[in-house]
Amino acid sequence: MKLRNARNWKQSGIRPFVICLFNFAIAFGLGFILIPMLDEYLFMLFFTINCIAIAYLFGFQYSIGVFLLSMPTAFYFFRRPFYSFESLDHQDIYIIVAYTTIIVLASWIVEWLQRERYTAVLLQRVSESRYQLLIESDQARRIEYAKHVQKETKAAD
Repeated sequence: MKLRNARNWKQSGIRPFVICLFNFAIAFGLGFILIPMLDEYLFMLFFTINCIAIAYLFGFQYSIGVFLLSMPTAFYFFRRPFYSFESLDHQDIYIIVAYTTIIVLASWIVEWLQRERYTAVLLQRVSESRYQLLIESDQARRIEYAKHVQKETKAAD
């Protein structure tokens, strides 16, 4: 059975947007506090974890939106020379490609798995309701059969 509303597993409205911005602020704060202890190539770590968590909670679109906000922020604040975009080199391009690939692929897989989970839940609910209808129909049929048998036994007496 193919369900058309498998995309509806996630919340809509302003709440996911606010939570995404809040999580972005937390990732930025953690990165800002821990950047002296992190390796130079791990400056996107907290933003990556945040993007994957957002994909789990709210879907691919929100995750990519947070990623598009995170990438320039991380390069500006957490990459040497700090507070500058001037010295982007070929290593930075590799980092951009690597993190983009990881985040987009992980977000897409999480979105796909969430849709499949939601579809399975919907199919389970449909199956349970059909089973309940079958039980009720069977009980009604048994009652009618019992009445029919009673009438035949009274008529035979």
